[in-house]
This record gives sequence, structure tokens and C-alpha cells, in this order.
Amino acid sequence: MLRSITFRNDCAMHRSKLLLSLAVMPLAACMTPQEPPGCRQFDCIAIGEQQRLAPGLAARPVSIKEDSRCPIEAECVWAGRVVIETELELGHEVITVLLDSSEPMHINAGLLSVAEVAPDMSIQRSPIAPEHYRFAFRFVPDLMDNEPMEQIVR
Repeated sequence: MLRSITFRNDCAMHRSKLLLSLAVMPLAACMTPQEPPGCRQFDCIAIGEQQRLAPGLAARPVSIKEDSRCPIEAECVWAGRVVIETELELGHEVITVLLDSSEPMHINAGLLSVAEVAPDMSIQRSPIAPEHYRFAFRFVPDLMDNEPMEQIVR
């Protein structure tokens, strides 16, 4: 009689362990490493993807040349910058430029800028892998400028 009670308790214990493990399994999936958060304000693209900015103007980030942004946990004298090697499609021509997040570039009768870079720089995280970067570019035409669309100036 004593043996059967122990057996029932063993079954109940195994059943509760099984139920507990089934309940915890979905949580374990949430705890797997994920890529860093993306952009907050704009639809962003990854290295190698293309963003259309205006008729005859598109940008495709190729590589990161510099990322000296201030980590979000710190107070810095200078915000830092990201320099992105970028291919610009200007109609039928493709050129490679270095876009600096701290300074817009005059191009195609307007200003081209880096609108957003994700993820934020953090002291808590190791250096950002190139495949985790996300970017958004912004082009604002200069309505007072009479230069042809294909001409690269300044």
C-alpha cells in the first residue's frame, strides 16, 4: 500500500514537472538573442539595401567607415558621428560617397542627410555587427536652386 502511494506521488511530481516545462518553453524562445532594435522614426534599410529618395535618386549603404557616436548611457561633449560608405544612384549614373551623419551633403539640387542610425551605441553591448546596422536617409530639394538634377555640386 505504501508503495502505491509513493508511485502516485512520483507520477504527480513528473506530471507537474512536465506542465512546468511546457509553460516555460515559450518564455525560453523569448530569451534567445535577437538583433538590436531598429529605427524609431523612419523606415530603415540594412547594408546592401536601397532607399529611393526622389525621382532619379537612391541611396544604398555599402559599409560603415566610422561609428563614434556617444553611448546612450554616457554624457558626452560631442554627440559623435557615423560615416557610411554609400552608393548613390543618380539617374543612370552610380557614384560612391562618404555620408557623415553630422553633416548633410549638397547633391542633386538639394540636401542629402543621414536621418537615423540604429541601433543606438551602448556601453552594455559589444561593437555593433555590420549586419545589425539600420539606416534612413533623407533628401530635401532646394527649391531655390536651379541646378540640373544630374549635376553633383559643392
